[in-house]
Amino acid sequence: MLQKHVKYWIVLLSSLWLHPALYAQEFKSLEKALEHPSEVIHLDLHREHLSKVPDRIRLFKKLESLDLSHNQIDSIPDFLAELEKLQEIDLSRNKFTSIPRVLTKMGQLTNLKMARNPVKQIPDYIDEFKKLEYLDLWDSELEDISPSIIQLKTLKELDIRATYIKSKDLEWLEKAREDLEVKSTYGCNCD
Repeated sequence: MLQKHVKYWIVLLSSLWLHPALYAQEFKSLEKALEHPSEVIHLDLHREHLSKVPDRIRLFKKLESLDLSHNQIDSIPDFLAELEKLQEIDLSRNKFTSIPRVLTKMGQLTNLKMARNPVKQIPDYIDEFKKLEYLDLWDSELEDISPSIIQLKTLKELDIRATYIKSKDLEWLEKAREDLEVKSTYGCNCD
């Protein structure tokens, strides 16, 4: 009798172990993710030599985080805004020259990483983000920050280290938003 129960538990546990819904739901290839589109929560497509965002990403309705870093992407398609659960997107080391406005339509987006892109400014529409808490523009070509950033009350952290922003260019922001953690590596006050 005991042996029968042990076999039952072994079979049950092994079937649970192999069930994909119990995994971390992180996929590191589009092909594997497409095998289980309803289970994809984290999709890592960094270093995939992509020049555009694959259309099939729209199938991942539960997607919460998307890593498209280290590619050759320079624009974001409108369909990405359809992913209502997307909270984090990493677009670092691509070819973006600006923050894509379509990202403001992503109602749940809290974390935007765009480090090492040739982005020159934080645009006026920055205040259109609804829940953005973290913006990473580290080592970009950032020269200008729109005053609209003051209106983005959800923003808690701004990483602009290794950019062209000088100390005098940040004083207004630090005074207007004392609650905002601005990470910068601006140098001397000799500018």
